[in-house]
Formats: sequence, C-alpha cells, structure tokens
Amino acid sequence: MVLQSLRTTGDGELRMRDSGARVPSSERVRLGTGDRLVLTALVLITFVGSMDSTILATALPTIAADLGDLQHLSWVVTSYLLAVTGSALIWGKLGDLLGRKPLLQAGLVLFLVGSVLCSRAQGLPELICFRAVQGVGAGGMWVIAPAVLTGIVGPRERGRYQAYVAGVAAVAYVLGPFLGGLLVEHASWRWTFYLNLPFGLAVIGLLAFFLRPGQPTGHPRIDYWGSLLIAACASGTTLLVTWGGVVFAWSSPPMLLLLAAVVVLAVLLVRVERGHPEPLLPGRVLRERVFRTVAPLTLFFWVVESGIVNYLPLFFQVVRETSPTVSGMMLLPMSLAWLLTYSAIGRAVTRTGRYRHFPVIGAVLLVAGLLLFVALSQDASALAYGAALVVLGVAFGLVSPIALIAAQSACAYEDVGVVTSAVVFFRNLGSIFGAALFGAVLNRRLVDHLVRDAEGSRFTAAEAERIRMGRPIDLDTLTPAGRRAYLGGYGAAMDEVFLTGLAVSLLVLAFACVVPAVPLRRTMTATGVRKDSNVIPSLPAGDDHVREALEVLARGGLGSVRRKAGELGRRYGISLEEIWLLCLLSYSKTADARHLAGVMGVSPPALHARFRSLWRKELLYAGDRARGPTPRGRNLVEGLSATLLEQLSADGSPGPADRNARAPLDLSAHALEILAEGSAFLPRPEPD
Repeated sequence: MVLQSLRTTGDGELRMRDSGARVPSSERVRLGTGDRLVLTALVLITFVGSMDSTILATALPTIAADLGDLQHLSWVVTSYLLAVTGSALIWGKLGDLLGRKPLLQAGLVLFLVGSVLCSRAQGLPELICFRAVQGVGAGGMWVIAPAVLTGIVGPRERGRYQAYVAGVAAVAYVLGPFLGGLLVEHASWRWTFYLNLPFGLAVIGLLAFFLRPGQPTGHPRIDYWGSLLIAACASGTTLLVTWGGVVFAWSSPPMLLLLAAVVVLAVLLVRVERGHPEPLLPGRVLRERVFRTVAPLTLFFWVVESGIVNYLPLFFQVVRETSPTVSGMMLLPMSLAWLLTYSAIGRAVTRTGRYRHFPVIGAVLLVAGLLLFVALSQDASALAYGAALVVLGVAFGLVSPIALIAAQSACAYEDVGVVTSAVVFFRNLGSIFGAALFGAVLNRRLVDHLVRDAEGSRFTAAEAERIRMGRPIDLDTLTPAGRRAYLGGYGAAMDEVFLTGLAVSLLVLAFACVVPAVPLRRTMTATGVRKDSNVIPSLPAGDDHVREALEVLARGGLGSVRRKAGELGRRYGISLEEIWLLCLLSYSKTADARHLAGVMGVSPPALHARFRSLWRKELLYAGDRARGPTPRGRNLVEGLSATLLEQLSADGSPGPADRNARAPLDLSAHALEILAEGSAFLPRPEPD
C-alpha cells in the first residue's frame, strides 16, 4: 500500500520508498521550448494590438485633414471598439467550446484582412467600416490570447508572465505614437495599417507549429441574439453620447426615440440571457463578488484611459502646435512610467500573491494626474506636462493589470474563457464610451467656442461654415486673430475634456476601494471544486495525527473521489485509468514507464496509449516533458485532492484539544498519495 510507504523529510518534501522519487510539495512551473514559443506569439499579439491603437492616435489629425471630416473622426476609434465588444463574448465562448487554437488563428487572419482594407480606404465612411472588420478580428485576439496563457501557467505564476506580456504592450505604447508620427510625416498614414502584416503573419506561423490543439468541451450553443443585442445596446448608447447636444438637441424626437430603443434593447437582452442555456455572462460569473467589483472598475478606468490616449496627441498637435512626431514623443514619459510600473506590479503579485492595495494607490494617482492637467495652463513647459504624464503612467500601471488577474483567479477552469472575454468586454465598453464621451465633449465645446468667435467676425464666412459643419481648418490660412481664436477654443474645449476625465476617475477610486482581497494560489481552482475549498484544510503535525487523518481519508473519502473522478472523466473525455495515471505522474514525475506500467498492472503499449490520450486532451505535456501534467491536468488532480480533504472535514478529524497543540500540516500531498495508490479508480471488489 502506498499509504504505508509515506514518510516526511525534514525539508518538507515527500519520498516514495518503492521508486525513490522525490517530489517537492510546491514547485515553480517551468515552461518548455514549445510553451515559450507560444508565449512569444502571445507577446507579439499584444504588441500588434497595442501598436495598432497607439500608432493611430498620432495619425488621427492627419487622417481627418486627408479625408476631410473632423466631426466623425472619433468613429474611426469607436467603430473598431464596438466590433471588438460585440464579438468578444462570442469569441470567448467559442474558444471554450471548440478549442482556442483555431479561433485565435481565425481572429488573427480577420484582423490582418481588416488592416489591408483600412490601408486602402478612400473616404472616412470606408475607413470606419473597415475598422469594424478589423475590430471583429481583434476581439478574438484580445479574448483568446489571455485564455491561452491560463492554460500554460497558474494564477500565482501568471502575474510574472503577464508582466512580460505587459512589458511588450508598454513598449508598443512607447513606440506607437512616435512611430506613427514618423510614418505620417515621412510616408503616409496608410502605413500605420500595413505595419500589422509582418507581425501578424509571424504569430500565425508560431501558433500553427507550437500551440497544441485544444479539446472541445461540448457542443456549442452560441448566444448569437445576446451578442447582437449587446452590440446594439452599446452602439445606441454611443450614438446617444455622440449625437446629444451636437447633431440633435437632447429633447428632440430623434434623441428620445433613440433613448427608448436603447431601453427596449436592454430589457430584451436581460430576457434573452436569462432564458439561454449558455448565456454570454453566466449567472455564476455575475454572482462572483470579485467579478462584480472589477467589472465596473475596468469599465470606468478604460473610459479615462481611452480619452487620454486618443485625445492627448490631438491636444499637443493643435493647441501646442507640435508635429506628429513630437506629439508622439510627448507621450513617452507616460508610456515609460506605465511600462516600469506594470512590470513591477506583475513581479510583486507573483511574489506576494496579493493585489488589493495596487488599484487603490493607482486610482489616487489617476485623480492627482488629471488634477495636474486641469491646473496646467496651455503654455506650460514641456517639463510640467511630462511630470503630469508620469503620474498618469504610474496610475495606469497600478490599475490596469489587476482586474484580469483577480477575475481569472476567482473562476473555475471551464469559465476562464468566459471571464476573460467578460473583462475584455468591459474594458472595450469603457474604451468605446471614453472615445465617444471625450469626443462628444470636445466637439460640443469646440463648436460652441468657435461659433461664438465666428459670430464675432474672427473667421471668414467660408471658415465659419466649415466650423459649423465640423470640418477641419488649415491653420496656415487663418488670420492672426482667427488663429488665436481657434487655438483658444481648442484649449478651452480640452480643459473640459480633462475635467470630464477627472470626474470619471473619482468613480475608479470608489470601486478600487471595494475590490475584495483574495490571496492568489499557484494553480487554478479545478472544475467543480467549491469556492470555499480554495483554502485546503490542514491538521496538526505529528505521526499520530497524520495517521489518523490518513485513515479517515482512506475510509470515508474514496466514495466521494470516485464520484468526482467519474464526473471529471466525462467532462474531459478520459477514463478512470487515465485519471489514475495523471495522479501517479503528479505524485512522482521521475518514475519510469516500466515502473508505472507495473503499478497500474498494464502492458507498456497500453500505458503509452494512455499517455497519448492525455497529451491530446492537453492534460499532459508532450515531448521532453511527457512526465509533467499541464496546468489543466493539475487542475483535475487538485479537484480530486480537494474532494478528499473536504470529505475529511465532513467525516472526522483530530480532536479540538489536539488540533491546537502543534503547527498545522498541509495534507494536500497526503491526499495526492492516496490518489496515486489507485484504490479510487480500480473496480470495486465484490462483497463476500
């Protein structure tokens, strides 16, 4: 019996006497060559997506001048984000149900096709439509790439690897505005879209060769109506913000009809989601306290971020009259501060397993940074603006990584794709509302100021008409008085944009203060494990207590673990014998195939067939790491261990007097040994 071969060593490790294998009770996940190349692909996806956003920010004023439309310029950003938002939840559900590899590749291909179409656009309406095509593909990239990362590393280690990914994103944020300015000045704004092609093709190649195909978890029941209604609600709300007070008066019949339509669509959305067997946002996710707090935090944070990133280059180019390249360089302090802070936070979360105080500090700095922008005059020095941007960059780095880490760690493995897509959904929804809200404030106040000046005869009749139509004006053609009036109106409108951002940042601070503090573990919570089983029961040290605890586990827990094993076997599509092999490999990775075949009582070919099955299901690493379970495999074994330990708590434990006598002993390793013994997976003996 394996139970009789257990002994503990002084350094907290376990030995199997029959094999001599030594297994640390806790070990850091090491990535193999294939996983590192997949991580490289995920990093490149982040780079392409981040670069696409920031490189376009400095090109927007030139695009408006080239295509002759300033009033609808914000829709170049908004249409892209609406498409990302409308498709994100479908991408996440499809990735969970059909496998993430083909869906991620499909998203990349669609993104690249959209990029080529955008580069060929001849008018702003065409560009807006092609940006929507690009956004549908980007929805798959942004949702499925983080979900793929969860299949490589667990939550505690994930902070470290997300820091690598975030570092590349921050580098893209640093290079994007500067590179966009260079391309606009020395080539064409169309090259900002061509630049996506080489990176995207490289990612598709890496994924094709090194990302293992996922095993579908069931027949898809896609909530198409829910996705359509979400996109319709988001679009209607965006139109309300964009048109209200600019195109139509708030009390006009078109605005009232649009408001009524949004309300009706929202009611229909709730009814559809309640009646769908696999809703886009399952009730179990919405009931999770961590998700209920990080969702609004994510929404309001990205409202502010979107407004700052998209409209600061416009502010520098128009109000401070800098070139596109210089306006991109002006954002370097913010981008570098974001990069350094994000990387430091990732390491801190990995080291401590805690994240609670980071968003609070970041939200305070966000408020402080926007206060600085409101206080600065339009002719303040570049150093003063640089200091304010550093404060904002640190704030972004403190807040932005926490929502996804917290939400993923609070969910079950099978909900990772849904939760990831939900966080991305709220992030994109915030970006949509931010671009629309800040653009509406800017256009509304700019028109008010310039129309007032036009009535004062500071502009010619043709210039006044272009102002009323929301079309760009060439500053070089204005009179000195008209130039001063135009720049003054733009500066006053941008001040109100910063005030709007300050108001929203107070909401970010409010939600940051109520994010629950949940310590992160090194592996995911397994499928079906109760939320209160995150803390594994522990018992006093000492031979008598250990023996008593193990006897209770063996006597009362095997029925529970047998039922749990059957449930997980059906879910993952594997047999009980394959689950037993996974438990053996979790207990002793150094045991050779002959020993494993002898323990299980099967031939080497039969054992190899079970290895192949576990490889195909992404439960076991292939190649040079064939003995190591993947995070998905560790999740399964952890669920069985938790079931045993929960049975221990229910059936009996050492007495209260003894419980406080000594330091606690984590019994998760002992539960793993019982699983490795195999009694729970072998046929039950017939009664005498």
